[in-house]
Amino acid sequence: MAYRALYRTYRPSTFNDVVGQQHIVLTLQNAISKNKIAHAYLFCGPRGTGKTTVAKLVAKGVNCTSKDNVPCNECHHCKSIATGSHPDIIEIDAASNNGVDEIRDLIEKVKYSPIEAKYKVYIIDEVHMLSTGAFNALLKTLEEPPSHVIFILATTEPHKVLPTIISRCQRFDFSKVPPKQIADRVEYVLQTENISYEKEVIRIISTLAEGGLRDALSILEQVIAYAKDDLKQEHVHQIYGITTIKEKIDLLDAIFSRDINRLLEQLTTIENKSHDIKRLTADLIDILKEAIVFSYTNDEQVLHIINKHEASDLIKNKSTDTLLDMIDVLIDTYEKYRNATNVHAYFEVALLRIMNLSTSKQLINNVPKKTQVIENKEEKAQLTEDQSDKHIKHTLSVQNITEANTKPQVESHATVKVEEETLFDNNESTLDLRNYSIDELVACMVAADKPMRMRDIENWKQVEEYEHDLKFVKVVSLVTPSEIIISGEKFIVVIVKNQETADMINETDNDVLYKELTKKVLLTPKHVIAITKETFDEAFTQFQKRRDNNSLPNPIEIKEVKETISKEKSAKEKAIDLFGEEIVEVSED
Repeated sequence: MAYRALYRTYRPSTFNDVVGQQHIVLTLQNAISKNKIAHAYLFCGPRGTGKTTVAKLVAKGVNCTSKDNVPCNECHHCKSIATGSHPDIIEIDAASNNGVDEIRDLIEKVKYSPIEAKYKVYIIDEVHMLSTGAFNALLKTLEEPPSHVIFILATTEPHKVLPTIISRCQRFDFSKVPPKQIADRVEYVLQTENISYEKEVIRIISTLAEGGLRDALSILEQVIAYAKDDLKQEHVHQIYGITTIKEKIDLLDAIFSRDINRLLEQLTTIENKSHDIKRLTADLIDILKEAIVFSYTNDEQVLHIINKHEASDLIKNKSTDTLLDMIDVLIDTYEKYRNATNVHAYFEVALLRIMNLSTSKQLINNVPKKTQVIENKEEKAQLTEDQSDKHIKHTLSVQNITEANTKPQVESHATVKVEEETLFDNNESTLDLRNYSIDELVACMVAADKPMRMRDIENWKQVEEYEHDLKFVKVVSLVTPSEIIISGEKFIVVIVKNQETADMINETDNDVLYKELTKKVLLTPKHVIAITKETFDEAFTQFQKRRDNNSLPNPIEIKEVKETISKEKSAKEKAIDLFGEEIVEVSED
């Protein structure tokens, strides 16, 4: 006997054998047992979920001669339908028979009575491939077919089927088969075929199948052909070019630990093995998502890809916001693969972005803060003895430029909150932050220029073009996405999604880079002030109150800081900007 593929060999022969789709199976069983059979059915759903299989079971059920066990697989009709030789069961592939002439020929034969069975059943697969003319030719017959005819239409794209066709059918939507049920079926096949296997093989195959049982059995068949009778997880990885869970965890660990050398080595290995980058990106998203869910629930039952120990390591000393932002970067990168000429390069840049993101946020989350309010009139801030010698001097002055204010103004002195944050891990330097006060933001609103803001908003869309520029990747990753809410002659105020991101943007070390970036994007160098939506709402409420009380401050002017002439940096300087001095080593070669 000729070899038969596994998905054909193990195709369900009764309704009880169907994996998943219980709601559909039960409905059809009840309809057959009570003889309430519709004249037309529409089966919709992803590939490999059982549409054609269930159609054949319906054909068996309505023609089976058994009274108690339908379909019995013992009577003449059941056996001939199973072998595909029954004269009254007609299967049509609409992909290759989609013209008006073929449908007219079908309609001409519909009026003839069945040769052997009680019902003549037409199974039209991929019905969405029929032409508009063919659909129209089928309409009348589909609405009022002879009593001895049943139409079963199957499609993976129901939105392409004419609504007039759908309205004449009972519609059943097949869903993807859950991984657990696929795994059970795959294990059953392996045990029946007497093939030894590692448990992990079943889990990987059920994941790769993406809800299609037929795909799962096809994958299994290919692995069996490669590994013969002893299936190991590395066989699946080798055939389908996918990374192991350990490799993915190691990749994330290299990112969290800022081990750039190990990260580059792993990326080289991935490239050499021709791993599927799109699938790897999707897998990293799923792993991070599971880790976040586990951090909320502490329930091992929510873990399907990683185990409890791996999830605990991933969330240790990391904020949920950081992990969610990493997912955002990976999702954004995945969407860009569609038009990418070099997917691997996009993936590398994404990992560098989340490495920078995770590092910056860990610094923000783990440093102690000491706060002092300083009047902007003072030339020098008086810091307490227990504070570091390194501190910020941020001076704001006032000039008479207004756009938002239409009432008399009185002079007021804006204040600035100075936050000093000491970094640990044997790092002597400090992280300089500017946290703008509500008064200062009100002064920014007074200086707002609406036409300039409209121009800046339009030009700001070009920021993403610099996300692959090594010089600007750090600052662009922070302001993507952001929204310009206020524009002035020498500054812009942007809204970002959380305070941590705002703090990182407002670091004084970023001044020069942002001025260079805004000169390219906005055509004039500007200071970038980052705030959250909540802070803006508070400042705007204050602005309205002070406007009504005729007590608005003068428009803000940010005193020019000493500008350095930017020259092309060496490779070492660029690497230090991106990854930090502590991890960059320069070879004498």
